[in-house]
Order: sequence, then structure tokens, then C-alpha cells
Amino acid sequence: GGARGKKDAKRDDTALRDASNDKSNGGKAGGDGEGGGKPNGGARADAAADAKAAVSSGVVIAHDENKCGESKFARNASSGEMLHHIDPMVASLPDGEDSEYRIAPVVRPPPAKKPRPPPPGAWVQSTDDMLGPDSQHAYVQRWVRMVKEEYSGSVKFKVVRNDGTRENLILLLGLKNVFVKQLPNMPKPYVTRLVFDRKHESMALLKRTDRGEYIVMGGCCYRPFPEQRFGEIAFLAISHNEQVRGYGTRLMAHTKEHAKEIGLDFLLTCADNNAVPYFKKQGFSKRITLAKELWQGYIKDYEGVTLMECKLHVKVNYLNIPTFIKAQKMALVERLKEMAHAHIVFPGIDVSETKGIAAEDIPGIKAIRADIKGKNDPAVSVLPGSLLGNDGVENSSLPRSSRPSLANRDKSAQEALQKHFKNVIQSVMQHAASWPFLDPVDPSETGAYDYYEVIKNPIDLKTIKNRVDMGWYYITREIFKADIHRMVENCITYNGKAHYITELAQTLEKYFLSKL
Repeated sequence: GGARGKKDAKRDDTALRDASNDKSNGGKAGGDGEGGGKPNGGARADAAADAKAAVSSGVVIAHDENKCGESKFARNASSGEMLHHIDPMVASLPDGEDSEYRIAPVVRPPPAKKPRPPPPGAWVQSTDDMLGPDSQHAYVQRWVRMVKEEYSGSVKFKVVRNDGTRENLILLLGLKNVFVKQLPNMPKPYVTRLVFDRKHESMALLKRTDRGEYIVMGGCCYRPFPEQRFGEIAFLAISHNEQVRGYGTRLMAHTKEHAKEIGLDFLLTCADNNAVPYFKKQGFSKRITLAKELWQGYIKDYEGVTLMECKLHVKVNYLNIPTFIKAQKMALVERLKEMAHAHIVFPGIDVSETKGIAAEDIPGIKAIRADIKGKNDPAVSVLPGSLLGNDGVENSSLPRSSRPSLANRDKSAQEALQKHFKNVIQSVMQHAASWPFLDPVDPSETGAYDYYEVIKNPIDLKTIKNRVDMGWYYITREIFKADIHRMVENCITYNGKAHYITELAQTLEKYFLSKL
């Protein structure tokens, strides 16, 4: 081994010397041209200057967004990038946090075979309406943003190998610099050796600069073992100024898809304590299912790390996970339609005319009671025993501590409770800390012109007192307590925890609880 290493080193030195002589001779052949007749040292200095300039300026990569979504073939062999996973329809979704949009599922599940029918006066809500807009979910927003950036070419993911080309060497050097900076516990020579090792390859995350060139802002370096059908991830890092934006998840998704393209079924990595949560979120597990004889002796072993595994599924496109989740949600809703009444909408109840309503008289509960089909019906576990009637299913399958509680129906007990609530609210309104909360917020008087844009469910002591005076609105202490707590939470949301008004609200809540 030592002799072979010396022989390789000697061959490399010869190649470098020959290349320098070729450049020197070429200069001489140029006659009076610029750089003609420069000695070998000058040629090497020029090469070093060219390399330094190239590193600082990045690389130029062509981008054609028309290729997005048109092909289902594997990653482009020449450029190393893959665009067929990008759906132009997703890339055209509106921008902005307030924008609403829905994404298409990877496959639309079949509708419910026997959904529970709505009673007279009610109607059925569609599956899309039940799920609501997909733009409300943070993971969908990040995914759409990444698709847009790839579609526009502002971000690229490229497989980089040490094939000796100028472009790839520049990108590998950028990757090495990111790994060294973001992984300070890894020795620099060790990182350099693996990144430039020809048995390893890297998935590089590139960002386009204002000059139109691409620079490295992260990547994943790994070594594939095709015969054993697994790959070992050596390094994965994102530049500190580009983190917490979804790039890490997208980078891992590209790595998984490329691993499937080259025939790998598993990814293994030795994760330190700081990296374990990230890899768990990316589908890695501490349980190793790959046969030990296939990986033992092949991967690098470190002290103080956790070996983790991710099994790659052929039918899952990791770059479009939100479309799979959407299909799963829709399938779940269709199944629920056969078991529950979540899709049935009843008209609203005007309790001001009836001065309250008994729980068992609520139309939705009456419909569930009428539709119960024995002790094994799923509805039995939803309603407390007192609402199930005398159909032989009086006892709920839930433990008593988990069942919904009902107000005391005794008339004298309710009258005593309402009298107590009136005394409590009068005491609270007379407290020294109550003055900011006595009336609804008036934006023109307080200067809080955006209050009702920030606070969607406002509440104040005057409104609470009016509800107490009704005599039927607060039938339990929990409902009364919930309104006071909401008033305090609204104050914290608008003013912040350190504001003196917030201190008054918290003082008032403590006084209220002591009186309640």
C-alpha cells in the first residue's frame, strides 16, 4: 500500500510537471503574444490566479425552465441536475402569506362508499372545504417557495463528482469550505480528502448571484455502495445565513431521489447528538434493518455518534411529499364520512330567542343519537353517556375522566351559580387593574388602529357582564373562565409580554381566579 501510494504520488507530480511544461511551451509557441516565453513558475502563478478568480466568481450554469415537468427520465447526465419533478402549476401559485391556494394530490382517492346521509335541513360539506386551503400549512408554504426558486433558476441542486473538470472542482472546493465552516469538529484535511475522493459524490445546493453565476451554499457528501445497494452520508451542511428556510429538507429530498436513480435502497449516516433531530425529521431511524453483513466494515465508524438508517421507497417522490400528504388527508376524510358526521353541516342556532338550549337538543347531537347503530358505533365514544339516551349504549367507552362534562341541570344549583358569577364580575370590574378592559377597544381613542386586524376574537369585561346578565350563557365555571383568559391572551398578543397593560391583565386574571 505504501509503495502504491508513493507510485501514485510520483505519477501525479509527473502529470503536474508535464501540464506546466505544456503551458510554458504553448506560451513560447505564441511568439509575440501576451504571456509568450513565460517560465514555468509564471505559468503556475497564472493558473493559481485563474483558480482564485474562478472560485470567487462562481460558475455559470444554463437554466431552461421549459424543461420543468416535461420529462420523467432520470437526472440529466451532462449537467447533473433534475427538473422533471417541478410542476409548472405549483410554480405559478400566488406569493404572499395572505395568499390562499390548494395543491393537487398525487392521486385522488375514491369517494366514500356509504357516507352517512344528512338529516332534513342539513347539508354535506365537500372534502376540499373540510381540509381548507393548503396555504395555511407552513410545510406547504416552504415547499411551494422552493419549487418557485428552482423553477426560476435562482436555486439549483446539482450532483458533483471529482471528474477533473474545472466547473466541478470549483464546486467541490466551495462545498469543502461550507463543510469546514459549518462542521468545526471535523478536521479540515479529513473533510478535504472525502469531498475530493472520486468514490464519493455530492449533492450541491447552488444559489444564483446578482451576476448570474452560481455559488455553493450547502450540500450533502456521500459515498454510494452500489453492490450493497446503500449509501453512506459523510457530511451535510447549509451555510448559516441560509438555514431555517427549508433548504435542508429540500437538499435531503434531492439526495434521496438521486440515490434511488443509481439503484440504492438505503441511506446510512453516523449522526452526532446535534444532528439526530434533523435526521429523524427526514425519515431516518436508529433501528437498522439493513443486513449487518452488507454494511459492517464498509462505512466509517466514529466515537460518540448514532448510526441511523433511512429506507428509500420506490413509489414515493420525496421532492413532492406535500402532494402525498394531501392524498392521505383526503383518503382519511372519505373514510370518516362513513364512520362519523364530520361532513354534515347544520344551520346555526339562535340561542338568544330560546335563552339557551339543552345539549341533547342541539341538532347535530340529535342526529348522532338517531344514527347510532349499537355499542360498537364510533359515535358512542364521542358523546357522554347522558346524551346517548336509553338505547342500550348508555355507558361511553371513554373513561369518566375523559368524557365531556355537562352543567348541573338542577334549577336551584344553576341559580346559585349565576348569582355567584354576578358577584365575581362586579368585583373584577371594580378592581384597580380593570380600567383598560372595561369596554371594547376603540381604535380612534387608543391609537390601536390595527387592533381588530390582529385580534380576531375580541372580548372585554362589558361583554362578559352582559353574558352573565343573560343568566344562561355561562352554565359552567370553565366557560366563564375561558372568556376571561381569552381577554388576557388577546392583550398579550397585541401588546407583548413586557407591556404594562399586560401586567394589569395578568394581575386581573389572578384576582378573578381567586374570586371564582
